[in-house]
Amino acid sequence: MILCVAGVPLLVVALIHAFFGVPLSAYRPVINDEVAYWHQALTFTRAGFNGGYYTLGEVTNPSGLTPFGPHGPGFAVLYGTAGSLFGWYRHSVVILNLIAIGAAAWIWASLTRASIPRLLLGAAMLLTFWHMLYWAPTGMQESLHHAGAITIAGCFAAVLGPYRRWWVVAFGWIALAVLAFIRPSWLLLFPLWAIATTRSSSRPITAATLVSSIVIGSVVLFGYGRMTAPYEEGFFFLRAASLSLGLQALAENVTGNVRRLGMPDQFHHIELLQRYQYGALLLATTIAAVVAMWRTRRTQGLIPHFAIAAAALALALTAMLLLYQFTNFAEHRVLSAFLLFGTMLCIAAPGRLGPALAGGIVIVSLASAQTSLVELEDSWQNRFLWDRRSVSELEDALGATVVYHPDASRWCNTLLTSQYPPQLIGVPGGIGLSVVRKPERMTLPPKSRYLLLDEDVRAAFTGPLNLEMVATLPYGTLYVNRDARCGAVAANANLSEHSRVQ
Repeated sequence: MILCVAGVPLLVVALIHAFFGVPLSAYRPVINDEVAYWHQALTFTRAGFNGGYYTLGEVTNPSGLTPFGPHGPGFAVLYGTAGSLFGWYRHSVVILNLIAIGAAAWIWASLTRASIPRLLLGAAMLLTFWHMLYWAPTGMQESLHHAGAITIAGCFAAVLGPYRRWWVVAFGWIALAVLAFIRPSWLLLFPLWAIATTRSSSRPITAATLVSSIVIGSVVLFGYGRMTAPYEEGFFFLRAASLSLGLQALAENVTGNVRRLGMPDQFHHIELLQRYQYGALLLATTIAAVVAMWRTRRTQGLIPHFAIAAAALALALTAMLLLYQFTNFAEHRVLSAFLLFGTMLCIAAPGRLGPALAGGIVIVSLASAQTSLVELEDSWQNRFLWDRRSVSELEDALGATVVYHPDASRWCNTLLTSQYPPQLIGVPGGIGLSVVRKPERMTLPPKSRYLLLDEDVRAAFTGPLNLEMVATLPYGTLYVNRDARCGAVAANANLSEHSRVQ
C-alpha cells in the first residue's frame, strides 16, 4: 500500500534531484497554459472571483460570473482553494499534483481491496506510467486528470465487485461531475457509470439512470460553455455541442486527425508510446469483452470490467477524432488519462486476464524507460533550471503601478499582453492576464488598465491608443491605458514621471 500511494511522489522528487540537483521549490511554470493556470490559481487565492480577467482579445465568458479563461474556472478554483488555506507559491501546484496522485492511489487501493500482488502491480503501473510522470512536476491540468482516472477506476471496481458499497455511487457521481466541469472529456464516462451502478437493478431503473446521466452531463457541459472565455472561434467541441457545425466540418476534422496519425515524425516518443499502448489495450479489452459475453450464453461469470474499459477507450478515441485536433500533445494529454483508467480497472478485474493485460502495459513501459526518462529530463529542465533575475526585473518594472485594487472593476485589474513569457508569474495576484493575438479584431479602446505589448502587436492596432509608458522589457513595453475607465485607480497612481505615448 505504501509503495502504491507514495511511490510516484517519491520518484518525482528523486528524479528532479538526480537530473538537476534542486528541490521541488525550484519549479516555475513555463508554457502558456501552465503560466495561465498557475496565475489564475494565484488570483483566486488572493481575490476569489473578483480578480482581473483572463481572456483572449478581451472577450469574456457569456455568464460574467467568473473572470477566468478559455479553460473555465474549475482548475483555478480547485487549486486556488488549497492556496487560500495553505498559501500559494511557485511550487504549490507541483505539491498539489503529487498529493492528488498519492490520494487517488490510496482511494483505488481502498475501494478495490486489492491483494498484495495486485497492489504491487498497481504500484509498478503507476511508477512506470511515463505519461503521468511527464506532467506531474508541471502546472498543467494533466496530473489532476490522471489522479481522477485512478480514482474513478477504483469507483468502477467497487460497484462492479462483490462487495457493493452504495456510498461509492454518490462519490463517483460527484468526482465525475467535478472532473467533467474541469475537462468535459469525462462526460463520456457518465453513461457508463450509470450502467455500472444499476446493472443489478431492473431495466426501467437502469434506463432512467442512463437518461438522467445524459441530462446531468448536458447541464455540466452547458455550465462549462457559459463559464469559458471564447477561444478565437471557440473550442471545436463546444461548437459541435451547440450544433453550429455541419457534418462536413466534422468529417474534415476526422480526416485531418487521421492524416496526422500517419505522420509519426511529428510526434514525440512519449506521444507515440501512449498511442501504441492505448491501441493495444483497446484491442485486448474489446476481445476479452466479446469473448466473455459469448461465453455467458452458456455459463455465468461475465466480467464487466473489460467491457467498461473497452467502451471508455473507444468513446474517448472517437471523441478525439471527431472533436479535437491531434496537435500540441492534445491526444496525449486527453487520452493518457483514459489509458490509465482502463489499465487500473483491469488490475482490479477478477481473474488473471486483467492483471495480465496491465502487466503487458508495464512491460512496454519498462522497455521504453531509457528514452522516456530522457524526454522527462528535457521537458522538466526549463522548469527547474532558470535565471530568477528575469522575474525580479518584471516585478521591479511593475513596482507600485500594477497593483491589485479590490474595489476596482475587473478590467481595472487586468493586464493585456501580447506574449505569455514565464516571467508573468511576477505579476501580482488579482491582476488578470489577458492576451491579444489579433489586435485588428479588438474593439477599441482596450478595456484593460495595463498593457504589455511588443512592437509588432502595438503597431497592429487599427486605431490610436492613449497609453502612458511605464517600462521597457525584453518581451514588450509596459503601459498604462489612459482610456480605461479606472478614474479612481488613476487618481491613486503616481504616474507623472512617465512620458505619454500617443
